[in-house]
Amino acid sequence: MSRGLFSCLGRGRSHDRPAATADTASEENRRGGVVLVELFSSQGCATSPEAEVLLSRLGRGDFELDVPVIVLAYHVDYWDYNGWKDPFGSSSSTVRQKAYVEALRLDTLFTPQFVVQGGAQCVGTDQEAMLSAIASAPRFPAPTFQVFIVSFRVCV
Repeated sequence: MSRGLFSCLGRGRSHDRPAATADTASEENRRGGVVLVELFSSQGCATSPEAEVLLSRLGRGDFELDVPVIVLAYHVDYWDYNGWKDPFGSSSSTVRQKAYVEALRLDTLFTPQFVVQGGAQCVGTDQEAMLSAIASAPRFPAPTFQVFIVSFRVCV
């Protein structure tokens, strides 16, 4: 029973097909998966609307890219002190952006800011920098799973 369980969880090996070779693994990496593009913005930031239009265009497919993208928008709350409270702003978005500031070793957080695939960032109004970051982003193939169906007969 444990052999089937480990096979289901990917630790076993299917006897139906050969193990992945270095060539097939590199082909999968070349084809890769999607690229995640995140925008951090705020209604209190004067340039955020321009960045949100750019993100919208990206999500609509207005740019000819060789990679599919997933777009996410986060409204931060650190601009709320200026007198306009962003109704979409949240502290969890600010915490997420601060984590990127630390991970990317930036001096400060700012809006609007694009983060591409968690490893590159640029000003949210810089279309060329965003497109360049997407084109050069590492792509990770989707995980593959093997499912084995086991039937049990209970005799009483």
